[in-house]
Formats: sequence, structure tokens, C-alpha cells
Amino acid sequence: MKKENYFCNEPWTGIFSVRTNGDCICCPCYAQVKIGNINETSIQEIWNSPKLIEMRKSFSKGELPEPCINQLCPVVVEKKQDK
Repeated sequence: MKKENYFCNEPWTGIFSVRTNGDCICCPCYAQVKIGNINETSIQEIWNSPKLIEMRKSFSKGELPEPCINQLCPVVVEKKQDK
């Protein structure tokens, strides 16, 4: 069985969104992963949050991070169409 090779540059280059309550969200269009709160932590801490680091590690290995499974983003959809 062929191993999928997923990659998304969003965890490295994307700009996360900040909600009115201060929650910072990575991938606001699809996974909507809360990576911190601007009222509680610095931008640097949010950028290096454990959830974001884990997503980067997964994509670096070609694996799809857990929050991205079953999403309709182009990274996931294109791989499903390639099968």
C-alpha cells in the first residue's frame, strides 16, 4: 500500500486568526485549531505552541496531523482525489 505524503506550509508561513475573545486559531478556514490566546500569552509563545509544533512535525514527516484528518482543505482533498 502506497504511503501518502502530505504537506502544508500553513503551520510555518500562515497567518493565524485572532478571535474577538483573543483566541488564536491556526488554519481558520478548515481545522480551526486553537493554538493560544493573545490575552494570555505572547505571539512568540503562540507561534511556538505545542499544537503548532506537532502539526509542523507531522507535515515534516509527510504525515497528516490529527486536526487535519477529515478536513475539506486542498491538502487533504487533492490526496483523496489522487487515489
